[in-house]
Amino acid sequence: MTEDEIFQTADLLGKLEPGFLPLPIFEQVARLVALPVLELVPFRWHGDAVEVLLIQRSSDDPLWPGMWHTPGTVVRATDLYTDDGKDWAPFNRLMHDELKETPIGKPRFVASLLHQSKRGVEQAQVYWVEVLGEAHTGQFFPLPNLPDNLIASQRKFIEEAITSFKHHKQQMI
Repeated sequence: MTEDEIFQTADLLGKLEPGFLPLPIFEQVARLVALPVLELVPFRWHGDAVEVLLIQRSSDDPLWPGMWHTPGTVVRATDLYTDDGKDWAPFNRLMHDELKETPIGKPRFVASLLHQSKRGVEQAQVYWVEVLGEAHTGQFFPLPNLPDNLIASQRKFIEEAITSFKHHKQQMI
């Protein structure tokens, strides 16, 4: 890029409001920087086995059509805690948009994982939650029988989360 093109690009980006970005711009930003993402791995006990709740992407998804994934969202520049510090927009988006208000327990932090996805490098903050009732979306899969068309980066999130989940449950006994 020439110096003029750099300044022109910077001027155009300066017209954008922080927060949700138009898809073509988001795709280019995702290619250039490590995106902060929040991943939530929902588990439940089914008899003596643990199952993970996965959600299937639509068949017209531009990157992962029809593939299964854990609920996740990109953390935006506008994602601030509420005044009381108890509410955070990314968790709210996951509960409403991804989990469709499925009843869950308290999110438990697992790890911060830097990983490569199809859209670029992501810095994932991984949490697990226990599903406390009927799921309003997705499908439960027994571990380790995950679907073949699971987004590749999701396997590491699930592996890390299940170790933490089982450790937490053993401490409660």
